[in-house]
Amino acid sequence: MKLTLETQVVESIPLIEYKRDNYPYKGLVFIQHGYESTKEYGSDYLALDLARRGFFVVAIDAYKHGERILEPYVTGTAEDRLNEAFVVVKRTALDIIRLHHNQYKEFPTFDFIGVSLGGMVGYYLATKTNRLGKLVPVISTPDFQHQAYHAVGAAGLDTTTFFTSDKLDFIASLNPLNRLDKMAFQSLFALVGDRDEVVPKGPTEAFFEAHGDKRMRLASFDVGHSVSRPMQLAIFDYIDQ
Repeated sequence: MKLTLETQVVESIPLIEYKRDNYPYKGLVFIQHGYESTKEYGSDYLALDLARRGFFVVAIDAYKHGERILEPYVTGTAEDRLNEAFVVVKRTALDIIRLHHNQYKEFPTFDFIGVSLGGMVGYYLATKTNRLGKLVPVISTPDFQHQAYHAVGAAGLDTTTFFTSDKLDFIASLNPLNRLDKMAFQSLFALVGDRDEVVPKGPTEAFFEAHGDKRMRLASFDVGHSVSRPMQLAIFDYIDQ
């Protein structure tokens, strides 16, 4: 059966649709790439396989990434880029909600797979819509504050000067840990790396221990900050079950 990839720009959002020529589709899946990646590089290996399985898959360029890249992600410093990271999370999540409502509303709900920063988009997305089916954060974290401090420290920046009160307030306003009463999804499958030093697994494990329920599943893999083939297969089985 023929597989179609269609690249377009919808409401100023560059995206790729992956689909087979068959109806009805099993469902709509958004796939979101990670920090400083693109819709092509950060998701094609997942999107192609899910499309072959009968899903309608959409991958977008995150805010200020890919075809809509803007400063500070062109010439900005590491500090400039990190300073904008949570704006990217917020705007990308709102873009997905708008696309679903305006472009793909024939699907009453949608599943979401997000890698690294894309997973953080997913956790925040769960606090902003009640249309989320399966949520799959991969090598990601729901603890935005912990990750912010970790990333800034790993970049060699002084956290005491980087984190102004305004920045901390903004991160807190997005942090899913502060909005648990607003999180809505049908089920959640988080995949973490045992050797991940970019997004350590500890905060995700703590989240599951404190707030996990029968809708939620956590799996650890012997990887660093990467998505291995066993992780991909686990994602496919979960979405397609």
